[in-house]
Amino acid sequence: MSASSPSKRPLITGMGAALVDLFADVDDATLENLGSPKGSMTLVDPPRAAELSAGVDIHTHRPGGSAANTVAGLAGLGMAGGFIGKVGDDALGQIFTASMTDLGVTFPVTPCDASVHPTGNCLVLVTPDAERTMHTLLGASVTTASEDLRTDMLDATGILFCEGYVWDSPTAREAFLHAAAHVKAGGGKIGFSLSDSFCVERHREDFLKLFENDIDILLANTAEATTLLGVDQMDDVVTAMHEARVDGAITSGPEGAVIVSGDEVVSVPARAVDKVVDLTGAGDQFAAGYLCGVATGRDPETCGTMGALAASEVIQHFGPRPEAGLIEVFAANGLPVS
Repeated sequence: MSASSPSKRPLITGMGAALVDLFADVDDATLENLGSPKGSMTLVDPPRAAELSAGVDIHTHRPGGSAANTVAGLAGLGMAGGFIGKVGDDALGQIFTASMTDLGVTFPVTPCDASVHPTGNCLVLVTPDAERTMHTLLGASVTTASEDLRTDMLDATGILFCEGYVWDSPTAREAFLHAAAHVKAGGGKIGFSLSDSFCVERHREDFLKLFENDIDILLANTAEATTLLGVDQMDDVVTAMHEARVDGAITSGPEGAVIVSGDEVVSVPARAVDKVVDLTGAGDQFAAGYLCGVATGRDPETCGTMGALAASEVIQHFGPRPEAGLIEVFAANGLPVS
């Protein structure tokens, strides 16, 4: 089957916030003046979002949302994708919806009244070192609920991939637990991204229960994984994953990633690029490449290499989703998607 014919593959369905990312270039002094910890992701309310936006020069709009970015990357690799999330009936909601449906992603959504719940957005402040500091207004995403789940979509799902930010909405959290039970009962797998260390700190007890009982595939960076497990060393993270029978990838930025699959553990280097422009979406696209490898039966090292390659593309431009044709990029690097 060719990579351009994904319909016969089980869906990889993402669940998370439907956001539009707003980008602005700032220096460290501006971050300090705004009271924004560098490299963090902070949830904000509408007044704070308006205050932040007024203090910077927004130059770029891009559809975003962590799990949505991963699904978009998977679609660019010819994989069948679905997405569960909510938007408002406003311009940003139209931008987000079109970005998914234009890629062929299954996204059944009934928009909210934007006067009450506008489409969420994420203000991304990028410093000269390409680090990004994010401020997220969840907006309509907090209204995602079990009523938004479609049985036919879950029946077709081989991997359900959820971002940790879902836990910031009680109704979305319950919807994920219902969706996960349905997918597991049908023989599917559950993937989970820890999202960021602050998110882990907010929901550590619940995330530990998921890790021990529900998750099959964990995507995290080193700080997130060690925060979750209360350890300091990567060896301890790997041991915990083995004990919980959880596979996955733990990334360490330019130092690469550690891939865990059953009893096998491999280290995969990051891909060198000429210039890092924006790190937004690096983890999301690593997840896309990695999950593509898992879904197509690749060995652990190849899965990690596919993740590193997808991440290397997205950090060379603004925005959290690929701009180059990933199928062609992979093929040029000896990794045809089939």
